[in-house]
Parts: sequence; C-alpha cells; structure tokens
Amino acid sequence: MDSQLLNITLDCENAIFTMAMHPAKNQMLIGFSTGHVCCIDYNIMENNKIKMVFTKIGKEFRYTLFNENDDEIEADDMSKYVNLLWKTKRHEKSCRNVIYLNEKTAVSVGSDNYMKLFKCENGKILDKYYFEDLDKLQVKPNCLFTFNEYILMGTEEKGIVKVMKYDSQYKLEMFNELVGLHNGDSINKIEALSKNNYKKVIKKTGKSKVQDEFITEGLSIHKFISVGQTTVQIWDCRWKDITKVQSSEDQEDELLSLCFLNDDENDSTLFCGQGQGVLTFWQYGMNEYNDQIGRIKISKNEGIESLIPTMLNNNRIWCGCTDGFVYLLDGKVKRIVKKIHHEKYEDVSLLDIDYEYRLVSGSMNTIKVWSIDQDEEEQDMSDASLEDDSSNDSQSSSDDESDIVSGDEEDEPNSDDEAIASFKKSMEEKPQNIQVQEIKISNKDLKKISKKQQKKKQQELKRKQESLKHGIRKFEGL
Repeated sequence: MDSQLLNITLDCENAIFTMAMHPAKNQMLIGFSTGHVCCIDYNIMENNKIKMVFTKIGKEFRYTLFNENDDEIEADDMSKYVNLLWKTKRHEKSCRNVIYLNEKTAVSVGSDNYMKLFKCENGKILDKYYFEDLDKLQVKPNCLFTFNEYILMGTEEKGIVKVMKYDSQYKLEMFNELVGLHNGDSINKIEALSKNNYKKVIKKTGKSKVQDEFITEGLSIHKFISVGQTTVQIWDCRWKDITKVQSSEDQEDELLSLCFLNDDENDSTLFCGQGQGVLTFWQYGMNEYNDQIGRIKISKNEGIESLIPTMLNNNRIWCGCTDGFVYLLDGKVKRIVKKIHHEKYEDVSLLDIDYEYRLVSGSMNTIKVWSIDQDEEEQDMSDASLEDDSSNDSQSSSDDESDIVSGDEEDEPNSDDEAIASFKKSMEEKPQNIQVQEIKISNKDLKKISKKQQKKKQQELKRKQESLKHGIRKFEGL
C-alpha cells in the first residue's frame, strides 16, 4: 500500500527551490526562494505519518507538526519525529541548488552567484567562491553535479558550465569553464559518463588491410553528458575548445531532465524527459548517444521536469511531471507500472531517493517522503506506450501563460521573483473552461484518419482472435 510518510508544506510567503537527501541517514537539506537553507532530521515509519507545516521562514523558523489524524503534536514530542537541526540565510537572493558532496559536507549555489561549501552537521561555511563574471553577464546558476573531486555548475543562460575542484581541506578553486554549450541556452542537467561499457573502437591503419589494428579504448573519467535546449551533448570537463563537443541530433522539443536507467556501472541506458510529455531512451552502444532509439508517452503536453532511478537496479525510474503526478516506469518493458499524486496544480520539479531508498518528491510548496510498494502494479496504467515516429497525434493548443510579472519592473528583474509570482498565480487559479476551436480538415486528411481507424479496428480484432487460440481446447466441439 502506497502512503505519504512525511509531508512538508509551506503556509507562508516563500517557495522551495531545491532539496537534497543525505547519503547515510534520514536527513535532508532544503533551499528556499529567500536564500535560506535548513537541515531537517526525520524519524518516520508506517505507524507515525507526519505532516510538517512551516508558518514562517526568515530570521525565525516556525512550524507545526500534525499526525495522520490531523491532530497537532505537542512541542515536547516533536523531536521524536522531526528535528530542525539548523537554519541560516545562506544566500542574499534565492538558493538555486544544493547537493551533498559526501556524508560530512555539502555545497549550495544561489542567485547571488556565490558557491558555498559547508558542514552538514551545523551549516558552518568551509569555503565560498564568487562568480563575478556571471554577475556582469546577469546569468544565474541552474544545476549542480558532483563527481570525484569535481563540482560542476550549469547556468540558466549562455550555456556555461563552471568546473570547480576542492581539496582535502575543502578549499574551492576554479578548474575550467566551458561556454556556449547547447547553443548558448540553459544547462538543465549534468551526469557523469562513468560507465564500464563506454568503449570506442579506434582504427590504427597499417601498411595493408591485414595489418590494420582495431583498439578498444574506454572513455575518460573526465567525460560528462548534459541536456539543454533540444540536444544531448558529451564533453570533457578539461576542454577549452567546445568545437570538440559531441552533440546529438535536434530532438525538436526541449530536453528538461536526464538520468540513467540503473545506478550501475555496466548500464548505459539513458532516459531524457521532454517538454511535451515524451520520455526518450538512448543507448551508447547503438549510436554513441547521437540520437534517441525510442519514445514513450508519459503525460500528454506535460513537461517531464525531473527523473531519477530507483537506486535498486531493478530497471525502473521515477518521472516527475508538470501535471502534479510522479510516474514509475519500467525501463525494460517501456511502460508505466505506477502513478502517484504529489499535489494538484504543482510541478514536480524535484525528485530524490533517501537513505532507506524511499522516493522523495518536491515542488515549490511541498516535499513528500513516500512508502511505495513497487511490486504492486496498478492495473489501469495504459497511458504510456511506445510512440510510433511515423504517426502524428493531433494535439490541442492552449495559450501559454506569460512568465513576466506585471507591474513596475526593476532595472534588473529577478527571475526568481517571476517564478514565485507565476507559482502563486497558478495556485490561486481555478480550473479554466475548455475552449472549443474549429479545425478545418481536408478530404485527404479525413481519408487518412479513417484508414488509421480501420487499421486500428483490424489490429484489435486480430489480437482478440490470437488470444482465443491460447484457450483450453480439450472440450472443443462438444
């Protein structure tokens, strides 16, 4: 039975921008739109489901705990379930991203273009680095990724990746910078190409064909893969010249998220979430990630903003969508096996796995820790299907909501304020009336549609006939 073990909700003027789960205990970091960061320790089980409601986030943090019957938990008993270990004003503007480097340290970046490395136990800053050039360009951080001694930060514009390194004393230093990735657009997600079966075959030409040699060479541990705009790109974090970057074919839709099927060094199956609700899968051995090899429909016209493997090496991944749902996909059979409702009218832009391998979903107003029975599959999960590239599904168009905040604009508008304003507007909106549009279709198109419908009926009839062949024939003719 699926259930919410911990529900963290904001009931104040603020928004959740990022979260990270501790690798060795039930602890999480949360970054807010005001630049505050807090660390929460939790002890939850099936028999003590908790709801945590923040009523104030600022110089003072105020929150209330409720049990599963919505009864308020007394202050003396709060520490049995949830502890606010520490809180701080980490960044002048919003906290854009935070990740754990290891069990003892973490790093955050903010809209003030500071990267700050700190202790997990008390939030004490060990070192910080200011990206002055990004301030001059009016570019903000977007994503973080850490691998070995590297910390990679992708920006929301200009296609910039800052490659940082830290030593045993946790001192930050700039190692390299790549500029102009993904046609100078946003870097949405970065992953390491740390797989054993990433091999390239190199031909060494001899004096004759008999003397030609083919050498299999593994990829460098400095290679990374990223998604942004409409492409997947592979690059080396030591490169200065981005003309060496290997870019995929144009996918004709924005790539928002990225993850591998399994947290396994021998699995190179890659999944990318797109803006129109389609999940594409890629294989390095097929074409070195030059193009997708298949598509799966997850949620029509809803962006797949977050992806994460279950970490159980069971060929399954979680997909967080803008429709407020999280979908569990079986990557081998390419179908959805479970669907859980995070929150209505909220984009599931954050996904993580906690220390006990439980799913954690997050949006701008809510974070939930789940208890999911992955062996129990839902029977009505027929929405996801392999998409035939030759078929063109007609899609209803709707007017896009403007991201620009109305009213007096400042000289340097803050994109975080715009995001919060847009979020508040969507939370206050009621379901809109459906507008019917007249669509003109030619006779030629009508014939195509009727042919497709006839073909579909024939396929359904054929499947029914095939299913009858597998019935018991012992009493046939009696």
